[in-house]
Amino acid sequence: MGELISPFRVSFTATEVERFLVRARDVLESGWLIPGPNNRELEQRFGEFIGGAQAVAVSSGTAALEIALRAAGLAGSVVLVPANTNYATAEGAVRAGCRPLLYDAGLYPEVGAIEAAHTSDVAALIVVHIGGYLSPELPAVRAWCDRRGVLLIEDASHAHGARLHGRCAGTFGAAAAFSMFATKVITTAEGGLIVAADPVLAALCRRYRDQGKADDGVHHAVFGSAWRMSELHAALGTVLMDGLAASLDRANQLVRRYVEGIRHPAVRVPYEPAVRYSGHKFIITTDAAARESLRAHLHGRGVRTAKGVYEVPVHRQPVLGLGAGRGFPVADGFAASHLCLPMWKGLTDADADRVIEAVNAWPYDG
Repeated sequence: MGELISPFRVSFTATEVERFLVRARDVLESGWLIPGPNNRELEQRFGEFIGGAQAVAVSSGTAALEIALRAAGLAGSVVLVPANTNYATAEGAVRAGCRPLLYDAGLYPEVGAIEAAHTSDVAALIVVHIGGYLSPELPAVRAWCDRRGVLLIEDASHAHGARLHGRCAGTFGAAAAFSMFATKVITTAEGGLIVAADPVLAALCRRYRDQGKADDGVHHAVFGSAWRMSELHAALGTVLMDGLAASLDRANQLVRRYVEGIRHPAVRVPYEPAVRYSGHKFIITTDAAARESLRAHLHGRGVRTAKGVYEVPVHRQPVLGLGAGRGFPVADGFAASHLCLPMWKGLTDADADRVIEAVNAWPYDG
């Protein structure tokens, strides 16, 4: 069977470790642990990387989304949220004082489902780039928002560097939230980034992350919180920015290898040639009734599948209580039919080929 192929591994090169240690020592020797030069460098470099947006480093991806919604003045407003997303998307909206209204979605947001859920009091739409996959309908979604007078917010937690027709995730809407959690394409261990085209909105986000303090540092002008990123966390993110372009290149090599190699008639491989993928996840789908058979087969061949995105949609999360009395067949269908194959920057071609061989050898003909 060979060595077990894990679904994901956090790994750093020897050079990345050494560069981080140098920065960490500088931080500790300076005594300046709160946002400072590493935060500023991370913000500048990430903003430039995705096309010149303003970036704001914060404590988590969830905080990034909450702050963006608060800064956009959406407290008390109805916000469309996809039924298929992480709990944190809806959580961020609730904590920002918004009223989430679910729309049906699987891997991609689609204009028809968004329109079907729309009501006259909707003020904003959140789209989620699940697994780093950008919907081919994003330009149409943005056009729909413009026609309806609805603010577009991106949950780009998985989509660092992902592009559609050359345009980066995080630049389609008024603001976007990126997660820098340990499992993400680029990490600060814990953390997040907000990006916004409007420097005024970005400045307000910075105010919110620092307990809402006014310029005098004494009065609190908005209802913020301690959403800062430490200098040590930012130092790691800054070091990893050096290798982000190469990581994306490698991820897309692996994506193409999977796409070209998987040929099982009962396995579907979502792929858009116009998309440059982030490589956070590699998603396949099959018949819902057969999904667990495929998972067990892969595990038996030494291939571990990653956590789904998502196997329990938001409307089935009991703590949120959203979507009661409504059906979300697309979200439920995707939740029941997809798997995530191993994907990380250190995955070798040989291991990818073993995964492909295992998928193609699945003894199922539908």
